[in-house]
Amino acid sequence: MTMSILQHEKECFVTHTKSGLHKHHIYPGYGTRQICEENGFFIWLIPRLHNMSDEGIHFDKEFDLKVKRLCQAEFEKTHTRQEFMALIGRNYLDD
Repeated sequence: MTMSILQHEKECFVTHTKSGLHKHHIYPGYGTRQICEENGFFIWLIPRLHNMSDEGIHFDKEFDLKVKRLCQAEFEKTHTRQEFMALIGRNYLDD
């Protein structure tokens, strides 16, 4: 199983809870689930912060964008912007 590039343990990205977690694939869209799995583009969240409340990443655009930017920045520590764009097709960083 591939590890998340943003987490070293299976725990909620926000609360650090270790049980009852949902896996959130950071970049949505047709065909990206496998890309996310293969590259570690996912985080673990408690249900409330995933899709079970208005606080969830699926409903909180600011939270969603923050995680997308963190993930891209982490990927680009060891890869190029062009490699990221080839995988995801969109740049989330402002620079």
